[in-house]
Amino acid sequence: MNSAAASPVAHYREVFSASALRQSGSAHLREAAFARFSELGFPGPREESWKYTSLRRLEARRFAYADRDPARQAAPSLPAALAPARLVLINGFLRADLSETDTLPAGIRISATPTDPDSDGRLLRVPSGGGTERFAALNAALCPEPLLIQVAANVASDAPLHIVMATVGDSPLMSHPRLALRLASGSSLRVILHHVGNDDAEHFINPFIDVEVAESARLDLYRLQDTGARSFHIERCDATVAADGRFMLRDAQLGGSLARLDVNVALQGSGAETEITGLFLADGSRHFDTHLQVDHRAVNAHSLQDYRGIAANRGRAVFNSKVIVHPGAQKSVARQSSRNLLLTPGAEIDTKPELEIHADDVQCSHGATTGQLDPAAMFYLRSRGLSIAEARSALTRAFTGAVMSRMDHAGLAALVRDRLNARLVNLLESGT
Repeated sequence: MNSAAASPVAHYREVFSASALRQSGSAHLREAAFARFSELGFPGPREESWKYTSLRRLEARRFAYADRDPARQAAPSLPAALAPARLVLINGFLRADLSETDTLPAGIRISATPTDPDSDGRLLRVPSGGGTERFAALNAALCPEPLLIQVAANVASDAPLHIVMATVGDSPLMSHPRLALRLASGSSLRVILHHVGNDDAEHFINPFIDVEVAESARLDLYRLQDTGARSFHIERCDATVAADGRFMLRDAQLGGSLARLDVNVALQGSGAETEITGLFLADGSRHFDTHLQVDHRAVNAHSLQDYRGIAANRGRAVFNSKVIVHPGAQKSVARQSSRNLLLTPGAEIDTKPELEIHADDVQCSHGATTGQLDPAAMFYLRSRGLSIAEARSALTRAFTGAVMSRMDHAGLAALVRDRLNARLVNLLESGT
């Protein structure tokens, strides 16, 4: 686009200038964040981290800023609750009337801050580096209510907290939810992050998840991205993990038209650990782009990255996983695995595991495969009376078994299986 008035950055500047956020107590932080977004702009085709993903369709769209008034919001069709405690965000705004937090134990504090000053800038911080820094900056400028969840020291919560982030409406809307999770030393929390939406219009969803896990604390984060079929979804999750802390992410990517996920984990303390496992199904003309990076910055840190990808029709996926073992991070253990399945001609998955090692006493490995269903296994199942569609469906479900077994919340695992199976049945029975 040649004219400044027609540029996507100019459009977001108009939205930002017209919003009440510029008069909030954190206006200076939001101004700085928008300046960073303006500086970086949308990624071009020569930017390495966006090499296989074009945002031209997103650049060409114009999205309105969602209204916070529940009376003027589209009536949400919410998924069934996956836990007694639930927080509901509609188009980025916390809806207390749809949420339930009475069952949470004492020591877990939840607050949303639409206008209060952010005294130290942590809630609206803009992370540096990575292809999604520009969108994290846009989120910091436009997020209506940073949602902060704090868990006090030595408070353990076994029952998960179900956080529904819904983007709904019959017109093109943008949504910029921001979630900060702060776990003090010795605490634990399980969170189900559930993105949903409708298919009535194109929406732009731009979440940022900011995680701090203190010494000997543990966060289990389960993520299901099941937004509307016409949506653009760009999400970033940054986590820092202190000594003997644990950050476990279980991910399932099923929705949207174009979706990007960046996960960056810094293992800052001795004995820190992370596991990032997940799956995605890029069927139809969906495009999924996933970038993972784990920085080993301390001794005796452990990491696992393990994903299963499935593509069909004109679906395309990009998967990039990276581990950096920094100087002095001896006795690091890192494993990476990317296994991918192409169900039909025309589908494509580009995968690239990377290791960057600056220490000599480490155990690091990576592997990537992309292929089709095993003909011998197909023959075996067909010989036992299964139809072609049944055999292909069974083998495809088995392919995801390793990562599904780590999704240890029964309700969420059942939901993911049901959604995955329904899509696979339609896909395989149609013969496409």
